[in-house]
Amino acid sequence: MVVEGWVVLNFFCGLLLVLLLIFQRSTSSITSGRRYSALLIMTLVLLASETVGRIGEAYPDNLLFLAQIGYFMIFLLDPVDILFALTYIDCWMDKENLGKRAIFSYSFQAFAFVNVAMVTISEVLDLKLFYFFEDGTYFRGPYFMVRAVLMMIFIVLLTVYVVMFRKNIYKEYQNAILMLPILSFLGAVLQIFLANMDITYAGISIGCLILFFSLQSRDINVDYLTGVLNRRGLDIRLEEKVKQSISSGNRFSAIMMDVDHFKEINDHYGHSAGDGTIRDVARVLVDTFGSKAYIGRFGGDEFCIVTNMTEAEEVEEKINRVHEAIKRDIKELNGWPEMIDVSCGYSIYDPERALSAEEFQQNIDRLMYEEKQKHHLNDRRKSER
Repeated sequence: MVVEGWVVLNFFCGLLLVLLLIFQRSTSSITSGRRYSALLIMTLVLLASETVGRIGEAYPDNLLFLAQIGYFMIFLLDPVDILFALTYIDCWMDKENLGKRAIFSYSFQAFAFVNVAMVTISEVLDLKLFYFFEDGTYFRGPYFMVRAVLMMIFIVLLTVYVVMFRKNIYKEYQNAILMLPILSFLGAVLQIFLANMDITYAGISIGCLILFFSLQSRDINVDYLTGVLNRRGLDIRLEEKVKQSISSGNRFSAIMMDVDHFKEINDHYGHSAGDGTIRDVARVLVDTFGSKAYIGRFGGDEFCIVTNMTEAEEVEEKINRVHEAIKRDIKELNGWPEMIDVSCGYSIYDPERALSAEEFQQNIDRLMYEEKQKHHLNDRRKSER
């Protein structure tokens, strides 16, 4: 029995993508991890659609509907995969040249949106603009080549984007990041000469593999236990926010949090419970502050959140939500004492004072410890009653 080349290629690419999804879970709490997962999942969906489409095309008498579903998904979502690659690349870049970079971002978004709309309209109204089936056979529509050329242009633009703004990519990540658009482009070019195999998805898959080994699995800015930023990653992001604030005049806020009575958790429930608490608190912070905030483990049982919030009321509302989530999802779930909570200190950065990142962080740290002393005093008073 002879197995066709596309079957082998799709099988191993699919297996690779699934394994990458499994192994990269440790970074899934930070923006780069979530966007990397989205890129993997979208590529896997497209690869599965291509496989389903080929099976349906091979057996049109009984399985033509699979070909119709598979090719519809490919034409619908192809540009979205490119857009996801762009958003992933963006999370490894600093905040410089945002205006120029936004032009690329909006162009990719517009292309993906228009493509989804046109493919859907063509399918619903049976306009046969890009592809169609007749007597069980697949045919290209009159606008197939227009769309194919646009796809190639946007894959090239992805490479141009990385090369053009390479100085905005954190230095240690530049070479690995560049591999994703280059391999995607090479895959698209090779597909022209190997029409019987979809090399584009293979190129993206190999690019994702390189990213995993170069960045996702050993990012020195990620805390191994929680998947959020570590102290080094936080220092870099805070320094970046301070410089941006001084140059632009825009304010931002930062919050320091410390788990109250963490030592007692380790002493009474074991270090595994302590590790679980750290992971649970990190999850609460990610769920509360969202992907636009920089969230990290400052060290031990301390966390730091750097946000774009500029009003004290908004910051305090988020902190209250953290307290509620810890009570509901950690204390009550584990049956732990009421004293288990977090102490918080926060401040709004004032660019006119031009504090250094270290000075700003020390100020927030001091506010957090003042809050922590109040919590301990209240706990002692309660225990003496």
